[in-house]
Amino acid sequence: MKTKIVLLFLLGWVGMFFGQDSIKTRKVDKIVNEIDRILSILALKDCEYVTIARRGDPPLVSAYTFTQMVKKDFATLVTGSPDNNQVGKYAALSIDKTEQSFSFSPITYVFNGDDGTKPFKHVLGINASGKLNSDGFFDFSNRKKFRIGGSWTCLWVSSYNYSPDNTKYITIYEESKDIIKLAVEKKIKKYTGLKIDTADYKELYHQEVEKSENEVYKSYWTSKLLVWTKLDIGYAEDRLKIIDSAFVKSSVIDPIKENINGGYGSFSINFFRGLQNGFSFYFNTQISYLKKTSLSEAFSTAEWNKIQYAANTDHTIYYNLEKDNVYITNLSTFEKRYKIDLSFQLLSFFPLWQKNLIGLDLSYQRNAFVTPGTKTFTSSKNILSVGIMFPFRDKDGNTTINIEPFWQTISYNDYDLGKNESFLGIKFGVPLNQLF
Repeated sequence: MKTKIVLLFLLGWVGMFFGQDSIKTRKVDKIVNEIDRILSILALKDCEYVTIARRGDPPLVSAYTFTQMVKKDFATLVTGSPDNNQVGKYAALSIDKTEQSFSFSPITYVFNGDDGTKPFKHVLGINASGKLNSDGFFDFSNRKKFRIGGSWTCLWVSSYNYSPDNTKYITIYEESKDIIKLAVEKKIKKYTGLKIDTADYKELYHQEVEKSENEVYKSYWTSKLLVWTKLDIGYAEDRLKIIDSAFVKSSVIDPIKENINGGYGSFSINFFRGLQNGFSFYFNTQISYLKKTSLSEAFSTAEWNKIQYAANTDHTIYYNLEKDNVYITNLSTFEKRYKIDLSFQLLSFFPLWQKNLIGLDLSYQRNAFVTPGTKTFTSSKNILSVGIMFPFRDKDGNTTINIEPFWQTISYNDYDLGKNESFLGIKFGVPLNQLF
């Protein structure tokens, strides 16, 4: 009797074991079949997408791969890094004999940034910039201009051309599907209780396709065209110290601290075209609107020694060791008016040996300001600059920084007292990069 009971127990235990194993097998088969169905649909869609001509030749790569490529190319253009997390972020510095200027954009938000199945088009950002006197390296004690605001960048055109004579590899999609399916089967057999998350498997498939297409078609592209606009809106201020020329006695004791502040706005149109041989061309035009004065474009100051008069007299002067840099103007005609600035920039990179590049930077600015001694008249400062850009690369061949020595000339319109001058300076930053 005891022997029968033991045998029945063993048979029951074996039945339960094989029954659970059978249930697990059916569950695994169900998950694998569902994943196979999902991946098959994605592979079929990609295959149809690259074989159907909509306008001109059919697309070379899948929609996901193209979106990721555009996003990384745009990030490379403006930051020097293809990292999607860096799209729109940048930092730049310029130093010359009259001023030091800097700009950076530390925070950005990319619409659909984590969804590669949707087109890349809009980027929001927080931008900051400023100008200082060149009295000392980043000396904040004297003249300083600051701007901070938000920006909206919109990519309107992303047109990539390729030679249709090259072979297309439609099998990429089926092969990518099989790779992901095999990986899923291994993962399911290794771990129990795995749940189906279709978004994860779709993303894995797209990433595998992107990797394969980038490797196979890297040399197929012949040219790339990007056109985008950027709108900046924010707050600006210009802080400086002034000696009133009409009341020198009172103001020379303690210069007047003036802060010209208010809103500002700017709008730019940007055009980039790169060719397979390494040549690239970039053009930018910008219009800005902000509050100006007669000193807005003046950075040459007068040295001032703090003085004190003896009690009850204005004859004895005691000089203090404290020195400062001030601007001298008549405050009765010191007007604040909103003015329009215009700028144009042309950048070109030319290929050299061993995939090295050299760049040419041509730029022109027309900065308006209130004509000194008037309330409504407008004068302008013209700045023409020519620079040579030297891109420096890291060990992986990626550009880390552009160093640009430049020559600049300044002239004035409708301002007889303006002094024309030319000088040399240097810029640091990554304003442009190559895509080939």
